[in-house]
Amino acid sequence: MIRPTPKSAPSPDVLRRVYVDVSVWIALLANEPSSPLLQRWLEQETGQLVTSRWSVVEVASALSIKVRRGELSGQQAQDLYERFDALVLGEVSLVPLASADYDQAAVLCRNAASGLRAGDALHLAVALRARSSHLNTLDKVMALNAEKLGIELLQNV
Repeated sequence: MIRPTPKSAPSPDVLRRVYVDVSVWIALLANEPSSPLLQRWLEQETGQLVTSRWSVVEVASALSIKVRRGELSGQQAQDLYERFDALVLGEVSLVPLASADYDQAAVLCRNAASGLRAGDALHLAVALRARSSHLNTLDKVMALNAEKLGIELLQNV
């Protein structure tokens, strides 16, 4: 379900930094309709994958919600979290949060018309600071706001 190690890895595109949103991580981990398409994208992506440490919290929360809803057992959620952890530690640039990210997220949220929630605004703030050239998300509101901020969207689903 998560990216297998390719036999001959393509050359990384050092100019392409792809911020990966939690909606994508969860779809890659859990069996969701977009999972197969996202898996193909992940296997073919040559850019540097980027996500924030906030993603670690949100993935844990999303998996716990799935347990409470009866969509996953506690053991399944633990196994998926361990997969996510191994992937992030191995292949993804995990960006720590900075005070400036909270300030930027607040500025983004002040625009009521943006429709942004705090967590998504925080992701966008980190993506900007990390100089992400692209964003992969399943969240339409986040996608619209990323485009307005000059971050190119991936159209893989």
